[in-house]
Amino acid sequence: MKMVQARRQTLLDGSPSFLISPRFLRARLLVYAFARFAVVAAIIAGAWFAAYVVGIEELPILGLHVLAACLFLFNLGVFILLYWGLLGVDVSHWRLMLIMHVTINLDFVFLTAALWLVGGAASPFASFYILHIILAAMLLPREAVFYHALFGYLLFAGLVLSQLFELAPVFMPAGAIVSDVPISGRYALTVLTVQAILFTVTTLLVSEIATALKKGERALSALNEELVHLSEMRRDFLHIVVHNLKAPAAAATMLLEVVETLWQHDTPENVRTAVARARIRTQDLSNLVHDIQNLAVLESGALRNEEQSVNLNDIARDLAQAYEEPAAQKGQRMEVTLEPSLPDIHAVPRLIREAAVNYVTNAMKYTPEGGRITLRTRSENDEVIFEVLDTGVGIAPEYLSRLFGEFVRAPSYVSGQRPTGVGLGLSIVKRIVEYYNGRVYVNSEVDKGSVFGFALPAVLWTPNI
Repeated sequence: MKMVQARRQTLLDGSPSFLISPRFLRARLLVYAFARFAVVAAIIAGAWFAAYVVGIEELPILGLHVLAACLFLFNLGVFILLYWGLLGVDVSHWRLMLIMHVTINLDFVFLTAALWLVGGAASPFASFYILHIILAAMLLPREAVFYHALFGYLLFAGLVLSQLFELAPVFMPAGAIVSDVPISGRYALTVLTVQAILFTVTTLLVSEIATALKKGERALSALNEELVHLSEMRRDFLHIVVHNLKAPAAAATMLLEVVETLWQHDTPENVRTAVARARIRTQDLSNLVHDIQNLAVLESGALRNEEQSVNLNDIARDLAQAYEEPAAQKGQRMEVTLEPSLPDIHAVPRLIREAAVNYVTNAMKYTPEGGRITLRTRSENDEVIFEVLDTGVGIAPEYLSRLFGEFVRAPSYVSGQRPTGVGLGLSIVKRIVEYYNGRVYVNSEVDKGSVFGFALPAVLWTPNI
């Protein structure tokens, strides 16, 4: 849980929401800086295209180019400030917020200047004010958004009034606006009223959406912390269960095995049977404790420092040798088919061996006498694959999709009896394999056999023969 909280703290950098965290603000400011460079290029190219290709007359190309140059220099300064932060110079949250406020206000100024050069109140680009309000609403508190919207509206109102009272030169490029007739008082009032309504409604709606998003993010963050806490409690419980059951279960199994070896020949058969069943059940308990221990280890994430290069051929050979005699006692034949130059994987060897052991022991459980079990390795598409093939009883199709869930067992019988187990083995295999970004799979046909496999990413391509 401490690790998760540390990652969350790093992500938020002390902010209540990711949407206003320094990491997110810096990323957004960089995106807007790149977009501003694109706007500079669009102004320069668009002015030339409009004048010499479209044929728009009286377009102040020089003025637009000067505006583009000023925007470029301003944006270059913002870009350098942000990249200094990425290179190690501390750019705190309040500095990022200051940059955000300054850039939004100056964007309004540059937009107003662009409108002045291309038609003033009648310019088709007046709707770009709304874009800046939306950007501000997604990144800033509601009060700040209203401030910026008011600032933008005052700039627009100043532009309209200066045009109405002819306080500044009016640029009316023919073709860029509908008419070059001077605006009247009624038109100015209509435009200012419409823009006021549009600015207000946009600010209210987008701010409400942004506030809802931030509230939702905080709620999800609180739920995530609760889930992490529950997960930690579950992991602690697993450790307690393992600690309290492991030694007694192992001791009981050993004592029952000793009792069986010390029986006199005249011991009643029903007593022998009862003790044998008790030993088997106690062994099942030991296996369950072992599975729970593996779950606890996987959830703790404490084994990363034990990772090393592992070759699945070595594991396959070791398991074939270890289980050859137990398989022979059940009348089964153990075989191996290995790819000679199999790439290595990077993992904790005993975890991968545990996953492979689960496959092998399952195959032995569900393969009747006279059957064959094959351990196979191969590489394919940057993956290293381990498979166990058996000629067992197989699994019905409706159970295959759920087979790797916890406490899931297919109702299969071998020689009229259902093999022992609680259904944790395959789920542990899945957790181990997915822990290393791998995948598990199974193919099976009833009365024909099964193929259980897992694939792990190959990270070392040096041949290991």
